[in-house]
Amino acid sequence: MKKYIELSNVYRTYKNGKLRNNVLNKVNLVINKGEIIVIIGPSGSGKTTLLNCISGLDKPTKGKIKVGKDIITRFDEKALTKFRRKKLGFIFQTYNLLENLNVKQNIEIGSKLVRNKVDINKIIEIVDLSKHITKNIDELSGGEQQRVSIARALAKKPEIMFCDEPTGALDEDTGKKILRALVDANNEYGTTMIIVTHNPGISKIGDRIIKMNSGSIIEDVNNKRVKPENIVWG
Repeated sequence: MKKYIELSNVYRTYKNGKLRNNVLNKVNLVINKGEIIVIIGPSGSGKTTLLNCISGLDKPTKGKIKVGKDIITRFDEKALTKFRRKKLGFIFQTYNLLENLNVKQNIEIGSKLVRNKVDINKIIEIVDLSKHITKNIDELSGGEQQRVSIARALAKKPEIMFCDEPTGALDEDTGKKILRALVDANNEYGTTMIIVTHNPGISKIGDRIIKMNSGSIIEDVNNKRVKPENIVWG
C-alpha cells in the first residue's frame, strides 16, 4: 500500500493558567492509502483529538501532518476548509440530517459538493437503503439514519472517511450493519477509513489497530480483517 497520511512529532497542548495538558504527546503515525484504521483507548486518551487534528478540525500545537502532497499544518483556515470539503467525509454519533428532505435528497446533498459525480443509486445499495429512499428522516430508526449519514458522506467521493464513534448509540445488530456499510464502501471505492471507538470488538474489522493512552500511541498492530457479522461486540 502507498503511504498517504504522515504525522511527525505531533503535540496538542491545552493551557489552563500555569497548567499544561498534552492531549496529544509526540504522536508519530503513518497511514497507507485505502487502509481501515481503528483507534481505540479509554475516554480522554486522545482518540478524538487525533482524529480532529488529522482532519483539520483542530490544529496541533507542534508537529507536522502531511496528507498526500499537502502539509496541512501549514494551511490557513480557508485552505483547511477547502481541503475538508474536497477530500474528507465525516460520520459522527449525531447524524445532522435535514428533516425536511427525504432519504435520497439528503444523500444527494453530498454529491452537490463535488464535480466528479458518483452513482447515488450504487451508494444507496451499499448502505442498504433502497427500500427507504422516499421516506422522511423522522420515519427512520437510528441505525437507518446513520446509514443515510454514511451515504451522504460517500456521495461527495471522499478520499478519507473520519468516523467518530459511528456505532456508539446503536445496539449490536444495528451497529454491525453500520460497520458492514463502511467496509463495503472501503472495498468499492478504496476510501481510507479512520474509525475512533471505545468498543474494542469493532477494531477487528480494521487493517490496523491503534491503541492510545494519555495522548500517546502505545500500540500499533496489523490485523487480519474480521467480517463485521463475526466480531465479538464489546
